Amino acid sequence: MPERLDPKVDVVFKRVFGSEENKSILISLLNAVLGWTEKQQIAAVKILNPYLEQEYIDDSYGILDIKVQLGSGELVDIEMQIGDRANMERRSTFYICRIFGDQKITRGRYQDLKRAIGINILDFIRIKDSQRYHSSFRLRERDENIDLTDAIEIHFIELPKLNEEMASYDNPLDRWVMFLKGWDDMELLERLSEEDPAIAQARIALEKMASDPRAKEIYEQRLKAIMDRNSDLYEAELKGKREGKREGKREGKREGKREGKREGKNETARAALLEGLEPPIVAKITGLPLDTIQKLKAKL
Repeated sequence: MPERLDPKVDVVFKRVFGSEENKSILISLLNAVLGWTEKQQIAAVKILNPYLEQEYIDDSYGILDIKVQLGSGELVDIEMQIGDRANMERRSTFYICRIFGDQKITRGRYQDLKRAIGINILDFIRIKDSQRYHSSFRLRERDENIDLTDAIEIHFIELPKLNEEMASYDNPLDRWVMFLKGWDDMELLERLSEEDPAIAQARIALEKMASDPRAKEIYEQRLKAIMDRNSDLYEAELKGKREGKREGKREGKREGKREGKREGKNETARAALLEGLEPPIVAKITGLPLDTIQKLKAKL
């Protein structure tokens, strides 16, 4: 069996989908995610940050996305993530809003701003309240479900939510998800390649990359960096939990001591009141507030 690399690792994903020679593969994926068919289908794209080998060497911990401008002028940013990052929703929203806001208004008209679309392909479950593997979000009125604007649109595709039994080979996005999930299943790849010419091209691109020693080296370096990063995040999380437990115990002990001192003073105050001492004198002896002494006396 020809060797292949995991397309879910971002360096592979970007080389397969973000290279100038593979634009037809990218267009097929975009049409599948956006659900655009017939006249609405994307016919041409401009890749704004094409595959560059050097960026993989210099940015082993960064995010390798694919920025695209459609023929309509609309802007699309695609990310492939295999490790769960905290605040994924906020980070994605911030990033796509920045792409939208960075556009130049040449004639002073907001109508000239093109729509910005974020596509996040995740190898983990993030939208836990939904059973759907493909979720899309816009600015929308909550009660009547009316769009304020379609200027910002964010998609999440959660690969683990779709399994082979649920997938429909008539659905283009299902096919791409199964390709990303089943990259090492020869029988599945054969079937997907027969169903979809773009997937057949992507399969060839994967095999071509695997046969390139330099590409394999970059892949292995990137995979190690991702594993190191995930390990660092996991260790930091564990450390935070341990520190939290220790601090909780320390605070518990401090609070226990404070509570013990308060109760001791209250007992002294009760005894003094029972002996007939006046509340102001008891307050002076114990250091407790006068109103506290008066409340204790009322309960005797």
